[in-house]
Amino acid sequence: MIAPTLFVLAAFGSLLVFERDLPTEIVDARYVSPASQFLRTESQDRIHFRDQGESNALPIVLIHGANGSLHQFERWVELIGGHARIITLDLPGYGLTGATASARYDLTADVAAIQSVTQHLGIDRFLLGGHSMGGGLALAYASQYPEAVSGLLLIDSVVPWQRENDPTADEGSAPTPMTEPQGSSTPNDPNDPLPKPNTNPLRTLFKIPGVQYFGRHLDPALFAERAARSAYARESLVTEALIQRYIDLSLRAGSREALFERLSQRGDRQSRAIQFDGPTLILWGEADAWTPPSLALELKNRLSQATIKWYPNVGHLPMEEAAIDSAKDVLEFIEQLKLNQPLPVLDGVSEAHRRKDQDNVSP
Repeated sequence: MIAPTLFVLAAFGSLLVFERDLPTEIVDARYVSPASQFLRTESQDRIHFRDQGESNALPIVLIHGANGSLHQFERWVELIGGHARIITLDLPGYGLTGATASARYDLTADVAAIQSVTQHLGIDRFLLGGHSMGGGLALAYASQYPEAVSGLLLIDSVVPWQRENDPTADEGSAPTPMTEPQGSSTPNDPNDPLPKPNTNPLRTLFKIPGVQYFGRHLDPALFAERAARSAYARESLVTEALIQRYIDLSLRAGSREALFERLSQRGDRQSRAIQFDGPTLILWGEADAWTPPSLALELKNRLSQATIKWYPNVGHLPMEEAAIDSAKDVLEFIEQLKLNQPLPVLDGVSEAHRRKDQDNVSP
């Protein structure tokens, strides 16, 4: 009698924590835009990207972070697009790219995705930006193709090399709703010491086949809101539409399985020589609880031409939480590179518009 009862309880419990996939066509219809394009690569992977802004201006390629999507850069597209050509893409396993035919989600596949899109568009040289995990990817790409990268934008980036006081850290990794933030320093102090070793046992746990099966069916709604509220310092930005977007893109058929495949393929992101001596702008939220500000200082120390812009009371996503201020800093950086038109005046934006920018984010 005990065994059948336990089985019934387990089955009932699974109904509470498991959720079925959403068909790709339903999710795609919900989040595609007129700017969306899809590229079929040589490996038959389908990459979702957008090419927006001023077509004859400086190209900027922007890479999202773990569990993110190109939607996170839409405010920058609005603010910078009149003065730059902005290319955004969903990395393999994420967004409307989702699960790929090759089932490759390692660093090589991510670099290849950027290369495929830029070659498809005929872009030989561009400013490359990356957020969180995407920042580590941008550094890796710039090291591999320095002739293609005129400068770097590193937005609350991970550190893609082995830290001396952190022999157990997972290089190039980035936090997801299923992992811990990188490091453990107090996020509000840019002068705090380097993060303590990150020995997150979840990464080892998720490599167990049975746990992987459970995770691939886990309902992302269970942790989406909590993860979002820990990433955004301004809770007013955590709207129902934002949370629903994260849930829908996670439930897109194949995406949860791709996430666990990415976790299992992280060995390719292990410590490697990062060699880039070009201009670099580091943008960082001082209240970031995911990638602490101490990492910005470490990046600056390792990159010879790096400067830092800090954003008080801003969390992990300054391109959304401080869209106007961070966009102005990017435009000033472009002007310093002498690669684009004179710096446009954004100071004329009304205070009401600025408050709206702080309180709203496009889904």
